[in-house]
Amino acid sequence: MSFDPLDHGKSIRSATEEDFDRVLEIDRHSFSAPWICNFFKSALKDIFLVLEKGREIAGYLIACVCHDLEKAVIIRFAVHPDHRGEGIGKELIRRCLDILMERKIGIVELDVELIDRGAIRLYEKFGFKISNIIVFPSDTPGDEETFYIMRLELPKSEERATG
Repeated sequence: MSFDPLDHGKSIRSATEEDFDRVLEIDRHSFSAPWICNFFKSALKDIFLVLEKGREIAGYLIACVCHDLEKAVIIRFAVHPDHRGEGIGKELIRRCLDILMERKIGIVELDVELIDRGAIRLYEKFGFKISNIIVFPSDTPGDEETFYIMRLELPKSEERATG
């Protein structure tokens, strides 16, 4: 667990099942297709971080390491609407990237809706670059969903030591 006493009572830790009510609430506020509890339960075996502000969970991030152990994917990430714009997303991403570098993971990917400009800018600040575009067709013309696949190559351990 990381805790900075100058950081207004924020801490990041691994999620537990006791966190699910709040995580489900954040998820419902953040996504048009919210996850069910079992999806979060299966994510406990992955990197599943929550950020607490005071005694309340303000955001969460889930990442999984792929079988080749060289790539990770951020699969779910959200901040409660009451806490957006407070740097919580940045802190969660930064901690996730630190964990992945400690595990010597070389590449991180995520997908983001084309229309989510704020999220795209946040990911770009960390060095993520658009690597692919995916369009999900719809029965209604003009109602397609478009996502960017964004990728970040993490520095190798020798690059981190010198850079």
